[in-house]
Amino acid sequence: MNREELKRSGLLDQYVLGLLEPERNAEVEQMIAEDPFLAQEVDRLRDDLNAYADARDITPPPSGRTPRTAQEFQDLDHEMITAMMEHNHTLNIWRYVLIGVCLLLIGVSGFLFRLKEEIRSDLVTERSLHAQDEASYRMDLENNRAALEAYVSNWDSLKTVNRSLDTGSVQVHLLPWAGVMLVDLTNMAAPAPGWAYYIYPASARSVTGPPEIVTAHEIGNLHAVELSDKFDHLRIYQWETGHAAKPKSGEEPITVIPLR
Repeated sequence: MNREELKRSGLLDQYVLGLLEPERNAEVEQMIAEDPFLAQEVDRLRDDLNAYADARDITPPPSGRTPRTAQEFQDLDHEMITAMMEHNHTLNIWRYVLIGVCLLLIGVSGFLFRLKEEIRSDLVTERSLHAQDEASYRMDLENNRAALEAYVSNWDSLKTVNRSLDTGSVQVHLLPWAGVMLVDLTNMAAPAPGWAYYIYPASARSVTGPPEIVTAHEIGNLHAVELSDKFDHLRIYQWETGHAAKPKSGEEPITVIPLR
């Protein structure tokens, strides 16, 4: 390396500041010793450095302080670079966190929008079904109006059968157009606690179907029993509550009421 290359490389400045490594420092000192011009250049740089320090009132370090070596400056650079890398790493982590939060917000927004659309669709469907139900209800009313009017007009043909007993009387109201008869036990003595009346529609041969059971607190009501052409009379038994078996042969009812 010649004189000009040494000046352009900046090694003289680093030599004056004491920033060169030992090997490079020895090499520069040898070149200065061999070249008086370089020695003058070093003196000039030191004078400029001292003038700069005096102009800014920069005092020299304490006399007992050990000068820093080039290695110490390199270590300081390494520490600064490490601190900057850690700082950048922290910033990168926060960037990733912010990106994740943004993606989460986008996902939540999409979910809420989809949920809103589903609710709107369900609401439209519910309104449509409600409208259909209301239309069906109105249609049923129209279709049944004629039948209701026919039932009302047939009340004039209502037939009532009376049967007197020692314990009161029974009235049976026959509504053949409705396929039902209404049994009135209001004038009968109430059954004892734990007992009930069992009402069976029957034919000449046997009783049919489950009975209509009337307890003491139900005796004031009208009780609907099936009425059809296969029944020709009504049988009423008095048994203990919970009786499940049908009447046996030879078991007599408290009354038999003809329906024809």
